[in-house]
Amino acid sequence: MAARGSTTNGRLLVVLSVVAAALSSLSLAASSAPPRSQEPREALEAVRAGYYLAADARLRSLADLDASLYTHLYYYAIPVHPVRRTLLLPADPAQVRLLATFCRTVKAKNPAVKTLLSVGTVGGAAAAAGSRSDPAFAAMAADPASRAAFVDATVALARENSFDGLDVAWRFPASAVEMAEFGFLVAEWRATVSPGFLLTATVYFSNHVFDAPFAGVDYPSEAIVRNLDWVNVMAFGLRPVSANVTAFDAPLYDRASHYSASYGVVSWLDAGVPASKVVMGLPLYGRSWFLRNKANNGVGAPAVAVGPKQRGSNTTGAMSYAEVQGLASASTSRAVITAYDNASVASYVSVGDVWVAFDGVAVVAEKLAFAAHRGLLGYFLWPVNYDDDNLTVSRRASQAWTQSKSSPDLRNITGARQAQAPVQLPPALQSPAPIAPTSASFSWLSWRTLDVRLHLGALTLVCYQL
Repeated sequence: MAARGSTTNGRLLVVLSVVAAALSSLSLAASSAPPRSQEPREALEAVRAGYYLAADARLRSLADLDASLYTHLYYYAIPVHPVRRTLLLPADPAQVRLLATFCRTVKAKNPAVKTLLSVGTVGGAAAAAGSRSDPAFAAMAADPASRAAFVDATVALARENSFDGLDVAWRFPASAVEMAEFGFLVAEWRATVSPGFLLTATVYFSNHVFDAPFAGVDYPSEAIVRNLDWVNVMAFGLRPVSANVTAFDAPLYDRASHYSASYGVVSWLDAGVPASKVVMGLPLYGRSWFLRNKANNGVGAPAVAVGPKQRGSNTTGAMSYAEVQGLASASTSRAVITAYDNASVASYVSVGDVWVAFDGVAVVAEKLAFAAHRGLLGYFLWPVNYDDDNLTVSRRASQAWTQSKSSPDLRNITGARQAQAPVQLPPALQSPAPIAPTSASFSWLSWRTLDVRLHLGALTLVCYQL
């Protein structure tokens, strides 16, 4: 018994020594690391951004894109390898050329445009807008070594191909631990890049991930404010699609639930992310259904299935903006019904038994008026190669944003229609109190400290078991 006690004490001393050494090393790093500047980075110009889906380049060649309509263009996307936890670079020669020439092609038409390389979850426009988690990205971010290698690899790839910045499109961290690792990732990114190099994130429509498998999944707002130039809020694809009933995919308002663009944007502001770091997304795709009864064609009408698969977007239940317009204009024998819903700020078109919810130009104009009224940094279009031949939405968005920002009174804005959750949420889904970042409350090292302490938790369990 005495020998066993002596052995246990010896193990305990070894573990405690490891813990003490780790904490001592961490303290030394804290005292020796150069202090990060507490001064805010230079104010950014208003953002009129567009995502170009490389996988759908056939719908519109990059050379045919009018780069003058945007201030920032994203190459979307380079995924994480599902096994090796490294970047999965394109193998198709055409995709390789697109990546290599992306910046040169768009800057030939607009030298002022900034280009960003988006890394993360891939898929079609509608599929990527959903709330599915990305196991490969999560596995990479969970391991400090693979995360550090990922940071180095993304920065190197962006610089090799002349990009002005990087975007992390991890959709979506599905637990509190994954959110903490998201914070580590963006902090390590910021510590690696040089001043002036843009860092952004493509994020869920709300600061709280409602469809996550675990409760309490909130983005690390303080890390975002500290380390990212802005977040691109995906204010579309707001709820899982039911094959049984029609619904709006990206309404600005919804008094019956929190699934609205306005609620999502306000949640980010309430979480402490300043409006000057929030960019609101507008979809250039529509959701479609087959109606059960052609005469019953309103919102919430019974449906028999999601809509037809399109040759362009190549997805059942989804259409590009160009395909929506083509569906309506090509119909000669079937009645075409278009409607704009003022209460939710959303629109749809019904052609025979096909029903499509989409953002028309009137919806785009009012959404951008809301964004300007809230003081947001700007907007992004998802994706620009889904626009029609005349780039109708891209042009109207640019005009509407300029008009909304220049309006002295914004008298046509109805941005107060949904400023809070319309229903009382359970405690697990309620957002935490807003964070007021201060210069002394956070640094990149604090996230690294938390990273180490999470791993030291395992050592504590060992001590308990001895």
